[in-house]
Amino acid sequence: MPGIRCLTLAAVLGAGCYAPAVLAAAPALVVHEWGTFTSFQDPNGTAIAGINVDDEPVPPFVHRLGNVPIFDSGNLPATWSQGAPSCHPDVTLRLETPVLYFYPPTDWPPTAFDVQANFVGGWITEFYPQATADDAGFPKALDANARGSVTWRRVTLDPGAQELMQETFSQVWLAPRKVRSATVVNPETREAEKYLFYRGVGHLDAPIVVREGNGSLEFTVRADQSELTTLPTLWLVEVLPDGRVRHETLHPAGRTLRTAGFPKASASSGSTLVALHRELGEALTAQGLFADEAAAMLETWRLSYFESEGLRVFFLLPRSWTNNHLPLTISTAAEVTRAMVGRVELVSAHQRAMLAKLQSLPSSAIPRLPLYAQDHSLLKTWSKNRGPLSALYVAGGVEVPESLQVYESLGRFRDALLVHELKGTSDEAQRARLQRVIGTFSACVPVLPQSLVAKP
Repeated sequence: MPGIRCLTLAAVLGAGCYAPAVLAAAPALVVHEWGTFTSFQDPNGTAIAGINVDDEPVPPFVHRLGNVPIFDSGNLPATWSQGAPSCHPDVTLRLETPVLYFYPPTDWPPTAFDVQANFVGGWITEFYPQATADDAGFPKALDANARGSVTWRRVTLDPGAQELMQETFSQVWLAPRKVRSATVVNPETREAEKYLFYRGVGHLDAPIVVREGNGSLEFTVRADQSELTTLPTLWLVEVLPDGRVRHETLHPAGRTLRTAGFPKASASSGSTLVALHRELGEALTAQGLFADEAAAMLETWRLSYFESEGLRVFFLLPRSWTNNHLPLTISTAAEVTRAMVGRVELVSAHQRAMLAKLQSLPSSAIPRLPLYAQDHSLLKTWSKNRGPLSALYVAGGVEVPESLQVYESLGRFRDALLVHELKGTSDEAQRARLQRVIGTFSACVPVLPQSLVAKP
């Protein structure tokens, strides 16, 4: 639309930057967005870095900042993960799969428009359809001064363009498609999807700090957070090693809340997954999402939200926090809803027990070298099946070491947790043990002496 300035979300919500004579009568485009900001904290509430582990990779047709290589999920060392250097020591926050849905009114003019998302303190590393991405210093040091962005120029909405959508079997890609939104198209590249997709990594602290001690948990709004005046509703969730889910819904009244942690689970206790799923869905629709959008979001994150062992806290971020850290601009009149979930992963009792077990195993229980460094021929077998590192042992007919089983039981952020433990201890024996486990099993490209590595 000639002469119309881009509308920021703040303008859409009331500041107003409309071109009066043109936009006053123009019907508004409805735009809905959801996504997750994930962080990992130790019992003192300190952020654990290096959490860009691509355990749920997006399809290979997704575009990546700098055209970095694609890394499929697994435990073999990778130079790149979630579009950024693997286990990057500056990554303390994951921007996970925001998607933007578009709903034009029946009399909406079929015009092209631009969409830009900015990540204050981070990089936007993956996106689809094709767009222009600002590297913000990528892939070097990442700090709070980074300003990553992605811009889709002159995209259109075309209900007949579904034939241009890529075929895939990826759960994290198919689940968000199950909505009634319009199909958005990049006419230049002939790429189409039911949504605009992007994700990235950042060097930011979660707005809520969780501290553990003496069997209790303390939730506090971070001191420098002006967007949160009080704690929002919190969902404390534990997924047990056997897959059962238990949760507690907390309704704080101020900036700090202390509550008892979960007691030891009994064998007879049931799962509260159905109730948790319902509560989160209702909270998302209360934020303005349509029911099918809320269902699509929860289905997209079924594995990491509800099926992956661990202790975590969920909460809905206020729109002001999202706008400040992830500004969004749309170049046409739009009514925008943004429903972002904050997620803080905590170190669970099971993880603490497994860390202690790693330290108690005899040295002989930890192989001196990774199996793939001993026998390169196994890599071809593993690449056909993929999976955790233990699958490589199984494929090669080699007994899975107990130390590897314990290592994998630490969960999706195990490498970040081990490095954090290494940094936090001065005990030389413990440090040596952690370094050996990291060097043998980590997906963070261990540096191996060439004399020890088998020749191809």
